[in-house]
Amino acid sequence: MEEKRHMARRIIMLLCVLTVAVVYVVRLAEYQLVKGEQFVQQTTSQTQTTIPANAARGEIYDANGRPLVVNHIGYSVLFLRQYMTKDTQNQTILTLTGHLRENGETWNDSLPLVWADQTQAEVAANSQPQIEFAEGRDSDIEKLKSANELQTYATAQNCYDALVKKYEIDKMEGLTPSQVRDIMGVRYEMELKQFSYRNPFTFATDISEETMTYITENTLEIPGVSIQSEAVRSYESGEIAPHVIGTMGKLSADDYKKLKNEGYTYDDVIGKSGIELAMESQLRGQRGEKTLTLNELGKVVDNEVTKAPQAGNTVFLTIDSRIQLAAQDALANIIDELRQTAAPGKGGDVKSGAAIVVDVKTGGIVAMANYPNYDINDYATLLAQEDPAIYNRSTQGRFQPGSTMKPAVALAALEEGVITPDTSIYCSKIYTFYASPDPASNYTPSCLGYHGPQTVTDALKNSCNYFFFDVGRILTIDRMNEYQKRLGLGELTGIEIGEKQGILASPAYAESLGRVWNPGDTLQSAIGQLYNSFTPIELAMYAATIANNGNRNQAHLVKEVKSYDLSQTVQPEQVNLLNTIGVDQQNIDTVKLGMYRAASEQGGNIWSYFKDFPIKIACKTGTAQTGGNEATVSPHTLFISFGPYEDPQYAVTVILENGANAPTYNSNIRVARAIYDALFLYEDSQQQITPENELLP
Repeated sequence: MEEKRHMARRIIMLLCVLTVAVVYVVRLAEYQLVKGEQFVQQTTSQTQTTIPANAARGEIYDANGRPLVVNHIGYSVLFLRQYMTKDTQNQTILTLTGHLRENGETWNDSLPLVWADQTQAEVAANSQPQIEFAEGRDSDIEKLKSANELQTYATAQNCYDALVKKYEIDKMEGLTPSQVRDIMGVRYEMELKQFSYRNPFTFATDISEETMTYITENTLEIPGVSIQSEAVRSYESGEIAPHVIGTMGKLSADDYKKLKNEGYTYDDVIGKSGIELAMESQLRGQRGEKTLTLNELGKVVDNEVTKAPQAGNTVFLTIDSRIQLAAQDALANIIDELRQTAAPGKGGDVKSGAAIVVDVKTGGIVAMANYPNYDINDYATLLAQEDPAIYNRSTQGRFQPGSTMKPAVALAALEEGVITPDTSIYCSKIYTFYASPDPASNYTPSCLGYHGPQTVTDALKNSCNYFFFDVGRILTIDRMNEYQKRLGLGELTGIEIGEKQGILASPAYAESLGRVWNPGDTLQSAIGQLYNSFTPIELAMYAATIANNGNRNQAHLVKEVKSYDLSQTVQPEQVNLLNTIGVDQQNIDTVKLGMYRAASEQGGNIWSYFKDFPIKIACKTGTAQTGGNEATVSPHTLFISFGPYEDPQYAVTVILENGANAPTYNSNIRVARAIYDALFLYEDSQQQITPENELLP
């Protein structure tokens, strides 16, 4: 009986084992035969990830095809969320930052916490260095506190401590304060850039080949790190037209809100100023996709472009880098000379300058030089220092025009019938129309000389204030301003890179300042003083409009846009006529003749500078008072011109801020002469400045 019970148990156990075995066999068959392909696909998907493939940004060339901004192949370090785990990311960051620091390389870190007046070595040697907020980063500091739910009065140390806990850096042993700050800076940047499975984080860009080799050989120690080749911006000559070319930078939070629907990510860089900003849509290109295949160790074993990126287009500027360099050199040489040889009040206090060359027929800007100039490669440092060199005076600076405004007044007076080409006004130096025995109302402005009888071309040649006092009074401020607007004064030029709008003196503008418009204000306005204030680009386009017989073109810097490989023209040069000034050609010719006489006839105020020049030039000078102490503060000196006189090709405008009254008189004209030399006489951009009263060889 006992033996039968044991036998029954054995049979039951055997049946159980057989049942389990059958279940396993059936399931195994199902996995291998029925669902085998599905599991193979799942296994493959687990070792692949799709990331963006950046497109090469379009390049920038000058009008003659000389490269200004080009690309070279560089390497970036990416973090991939799929393979960077919570347990490994801090150690990976520590390893990478340590290696890059040893090599003198940098990484992306915008955390506004810095060590207080200490070098990296001093921080490393100090067990408790002092942390503080970075200066000038108020909005970033506010964002840091808000993101970490800290009070507005939280200190830098409060923020530091909060991040140590948040990122679990306190669980790591043996770290120096510098290493702690490195880890939290990268982790914070990863947060800002929304690091995710679909959004890799760019840890560093344009790394050295040594760093690239180190990373590829140590993938086990730094899981989730990948190397990506990409086009890196390179400036062939960072000192040529940096204000025109502009800068690039990371997207701000506001930028991202505006652009995220256009395919931008937090990690993108965009144009921030100049042509880089103005032509962003053409230069950017279209991002593609890459599929990375990684083995079980997290190492990339395959890198396939599954959607090809499309490179951005190439932008050709109207800038001629040879003429640009000649203008920059001339400005720098003359200003340096004034500072070394002249006294304050006599041009020695010259602050800055601008020189612009315009293609008269098209409105294309051939050169736009600023002083001080800078190297675009140093922009970030200069920006942090608020260096004045990064300021584009050509489009953002406003200056009183002085007598350069007189051709506009002459045109208005001729067209309105106030004068004819033969009208003569006698200059006795002191203008007495508003003379009065009452000192409160007595107003007798003065001319710079006794010119005697003056026609309009005489007055332009001699820059006779008396003539324009009388003409301006009869013309009235309203009619005067109407023609100045048609000529583009006080109007935007339409240039792509942004500009300030000039100011026309008027009773309404005086009222906006809380002042009363007096009759004498019209006289001062007629000679370009008082509230009149224009940008150099406005004055340049005004001169070009006169030269172009009253046709006012839009200022532009883009000549054409081609595909990246230059095989197709995407956008030809766009010459846009803004308006015609509506003045009889005879009146324009009369004004042009007066400007020509200033440069070509003995007694004209710049005759000595152009008397031997083989190209006929027409021009007008101007001196604008600054309101400072005349003993120590020099007036501004201005020059507008065009040539050749018979068939104008170029208009040249020069402004020296506080550069007038120098012993080497009319320094701005010497700058212009060097530019005209480059335009018409020499092919070498390195011109010698022609000394006063010396002939060219």
